[in-house]
Amino acid sequence: MQELEIHGTFTMTLRSKKEYLATMRERYLQAGDKKTKTELLDQVVAVLGIHRKHAVRTLNKRPLKRVLPRTPHYQYGLDLILPLQKIWEIAGRPCSKRLEPQIPALITQLKKFYEIILYGRQEELLCKMSHWTIDQLLKPERERLEGKGISGTRRSPLLKSLIPIRTDWDDVKEPGHIEMDCVLHCGESVSGVYAETVNMIDIDTHWNERRMILKKTNRKVIGVVHKVRGSLPFPLLSIDFDNGSEFVNWGMHGYCTRDKIAFTRSRPYKKNDQAHIEGKNYQSVRRVTGYGRITDEKIVAAFNDLYEQEHRLLTNFFYTTLKLKKKERRGTKIYKSHEKAQTPYQRILQSKQVSDEIKQKLKNEYESLNPAALHRSLQKKLKKIRQLRE
Repeated sequence: MQELEIHGTFTMTLRSKKEYLATMRERYLQAGDKKTKTELLDQVVAVLGIHRKHAVRTLNKRPLKRVLPRTPHYQYGLDLILPLQKIWEIAGRPCSKRLEPQIPALITQLKKFYEIILYGRQEELLCKMSHWTIDQLLKPERERLEGKGISGTRRSPLLKSLIPIRTDWDDVKEPGHIEMDCVLHCGESVSGVYAETVNMIDIDTHWNERRMILKKTNRKVIGVVHKVRGSLPFPLLSIDFDNGSEFVNWGMHGYCTRDKIAFTRSRPYKKNDQAHIEGKNYQSVRRVTGYGRITDEKIVAAFNDLYEQEHRLLTNFFYTTLKLKKKERRGTKIYKSHEKAQTPYQRILQSKQVSDEIKQKLKNEYESLNPAALHRSLQKKLKKIRQLRE
């Protein structure tokens, strides 16, 4: 520790200096007359050997009061969203500053004709709600209606609560658990009509399937899932997706429930929850399609032909992937170790959950494939697609 030498007679550490100044400051601020303050000031200058002006500023400095951080208090819960949306809709979807003063009168009128039922403190909270809070609670509904247009699918605030959140796949030891995501082919603008690729990867084997759709709708995404189920070499047990409206809708909920397919979702704005598919989007989609805008149905059909033929066979039978084996933290760094790189086909052959009949079928298909011929055919089709896009 750094030490201060005073007149060569004794030393004082920085900590001792601070303690001494704190004691002298308290006495100095409590001193009632100028003579006492002058004596205390002379003593500080003599003991510490500092300039008199510096001593005056130091002793006059009052100690800062520690302010504890405020604990946020939330009183406007999710239970207010539905009645607020109903009031907003009836009022003609006005801005929040126009809606705020109108809420008490509207509630009174709606209650008169039994058009609205409020519980507990809902009426009190709605009547004193600020326009800023109104904007926050109505933001998702505004974006759904104004940003994406009016959809035929009506989502319920309860829907997300019915879909459990998954953050890791440590418990998955069998094929059939799929992560899926949509890759946009919109170029530099998300406005208008453009194509999207529904990308799916199996967590255990890394088996990868893709399909491109134009004018994305909930039904088309469900149709892709249903079609891909028939091309998987194992039964589809569960799917995991993000919080996009193309996945979180009652149609997908009903399809998965009816066919006994477990479904989970990631946390909003947490892309690491879907690290497998997010890390695959570039390799299996972008490297083939690029980043340009796709709006032509002929190009969509050409890409789907490529996805279902050459690219599918190359990706699953000949393209190896790395699988995380262990992750360990040492101090501030995280060290990862991976298993030996394998193809999805090789992982299926090693899986104990896949039947011998399916393994034999894949072996026969593998034996008939020429990777060089598949690659040439892939490049030939990509050349034709580039000509269509010019």
